[in-house]
Amino acid sequence: MKYVLLMTAAAGFQLAPTRMRAVHVLRAADYAEAIESDRVTLRRAAETKNEESDAVVDALLGLEQSCKERSRAEGASAGAAIADKLTGAWRLVFTTGTISRQKRTGARVNYFPVKAVQTFDLPASKITNGIFFGDWAAVRFFGPMEFNEESRKLTFDFTRIELFGGALGFDLGKGGAAEIGAKTGLGSENNVKLAEQGKKPFFNWIDCDDQIATARGGGGGLALWTRTDQP
Repeated sequence: MKYVLLMTAAAGFQLAPTRMRAVHVLRAADYAEAIESDRVTLRRAAETKNEESDAVVDALLGLEQSCKERSRAEGASAGAAIADKLTGAWRLVFTTGTISRQKRTGARVNYFPVKAVQTFDLPASKITNGIFFGDWAAVRFFGPMEFNEESRKLTFDFTRIELFGGALGFDLGKGGAAEIGAKTGLGSENNVKLAEQGKKPFFNWIDCDDQIATARGGGGGLALWTRTDQP
């Protein structure tokens, strides 16, 4: 259960990386080449989980910068390309953790230790998030979502939880998932503040192709997913 709460708190991937990469204005050919170069590293990390954590974070940062250049050059079409690929099931591979957790423990999460799968259904505007043992869902969260192609921002909220393969389930009140995470100390307290302000948790999507997806959470952290079968 504790690992689920790491995921449910709205972009609970909040540890801002400490390294900075030089910012360059790239031509179309340059950013396309840079994007593919960082994708190669991240695909390898998703497949093997053997890439050094620092290399993964550097690739995420580089991909984010290149995709910003692409978005400035191509406008909403960059977000449309993400929307075209995002629907489906994605297993969380790597996350930089939360700022509050880093301060409490002096450590950060890198490769995610359990099978955590999120599904995004853009046509139906629905999201799920679960922890699985094999194909059995120990716990799953369900809720609505919205994706803005121009900003590449996906807002969501979890409104229902199901346990033990769906044997037990109940609805969550507005902001309920955020409160669960904050009260246990395993989620982001920032999500509770967002709920109190009438705002939803969110991801700012960086990139998405047939194999991997990347995003920066509302708290500033980074995450990498790999495409998987529907749970």
